[in-house]
Amino acid sequence: MNSTIEFQNNDDLAFFGKVNASISHELKNILAIISEAAGLLQDLTEMATKGQKIEFEMLKTCSQDIVEEIQRGFATIKRMNAFSHSMDDTVKNVNIVDVVDLMVALAKFLSFASKVRLDPLPEAEAVVLTCPFRLQNLIYRALFFAFESAGPDGEIHIAIQPQPNGSAHITFSGFDPGNARSFTSDETKKIAVSIGVDIREATELRGFELIVPENFDAVRQS
Repeated sequence: MNSTIEFQNNDDLAFFGKVNASISHELKNILAIISEAAGLLQDLTEMATKGQKIEFEMLKTCSQDIVEEIQRGFATIKRMNAFSHSMDDTVKNVNIVDVVDLMVALAKFLSFASKVRLDPLPEAEAVVLTCPFRLQNLIYRALFFAFESAGPDGEIHIAIQPQPNGSAHITFSGFDPGNARSFTSDETKKIAVSIGVDIREATELRGFELIVPENFDAVRQS
C-alpha cells in the first residue's frame, strides 16, 4: 500500500494560513476583552485607594469576564494545536466526528459564520484511513461554502452517517434555495480526488454530501 501524500502545493499552504489567520484573530479578540476588563479593574483599584466607593458587582463582572476569556483562550489554543498536529501523519485512522467537530469550531471564527446544527452522533464509529489535513481542508471548504450560501442568519445542518461498507457520508444542507452555485469547483474536486472522496449534490436537501471511503488508498488504486 502506498499511503503517502506530499504537502507541497499552494492550496495546502493557503488552507493552513487561512485557518491560522482566523485563529490569531480570535486570540486577538480574546486578549482585547481581557485587556479592557483588566483596565477597568485597575481604575476601580485606584478609586478604592482614594477612598471612593466602588460597586462589588463591577469587580465581580470584571473578574468573571477575565476568567471566561482565559478559558476561551485555552480552548482556542487546544484547537489550534489539534489542527497543527494534523500534519504530523500524512495518513492515519481518524474519527470523522472528531474531524467535523474541530472544523466546525474553527470555521465559527469566520465573521460570516452561520449557525450549525449537528445531527445526534451515530452509534457506530465512523473511523476511516485518510489524510487528516486534506480531509480537514475539504470539510472547512464545505463549511465556508455553506456559510456563504446560507447567510449569517441561516442555519447549516450537518449529518454524519457511517455506512455498512465502512465509508462515511457527511451531508451539508439548509442552503438558500436561490443560491445556484455549485460546491464542486476545480480546486475542491482536486482535493477530494487526492483522498478518494466523492462529492454528490443533494438537491432535495438543498445541499451536498461528502462520501469518505474507509480506506482512501484502496480507492485511489482501484
